[in-house]
Amino acid sequence: MKILIDADTIHRRVAELGRRITLDYAGHDLVVVGVLKGSVIFLADLTRRIEIPHELGFVHASSYRGET
Repeated sequence: MKILIDADTIHRRVAELGRRITLDYAGHDLVVVGVLKGSVIFLADLTRRIEIPHELGFVHASSYRGET
């Protein structure tokens, strides 16, 4: 398996995103919404880096094949 982005790079970027969201949304209501199931681990890491009060929610999306 070829590693495209190493774990340290991902952790640093998630921390940067958390800081940026904290700054951009300070003083505002914040709801972070992820699409199940693929976003759970990422959102858990990200929301731990957001230093302002926020809510976490999820939506479930399905893809249909054929004529449906």
